[in-house]
Amino acid sequence: MASFVEVEKLALALSEHERATLAAKLFASLPNSSDHDDESGAVRFKNVNSSMLRRVRYDPEKRFLDVVFRTGEKYRYTDVPPDEYNNLMEAQSHGKYMQRHIIDHYDAVRLEN
Repeated sequence: MASFVEVEKLALALSEHERATLAAKLFASLPNSSDHDDESGAVRFKNVNSSMLRRVRYDPEKRFLDVVFRTGEKYRYTDVPPDEYNNLMEAQSHGKYMQRHIIDHYDAVRLEN
């Protein structure tokens, strides 16, 4: 088994994009034990089967939609109605729905990975 220092050296040798992709894969591999985060009360991420998106979470009280893209980039879309989230999750193509109904329709901020 590699030591932390060895793993750190390998990770630092990767490009920023490769590190983001690796981080997203590691994040996606974490188990979801419940729908809510025990510490903050925020809704947990749900994996989606999409070539564009990796994970999605929605907070109906605060009306924000967090999306982790396949690139590892994470964005928060604000003031998103619950119906919009439900439609996204039920869409045949999550990526197409994002492009047509979410991206450029709601304010978004990039979140740190």
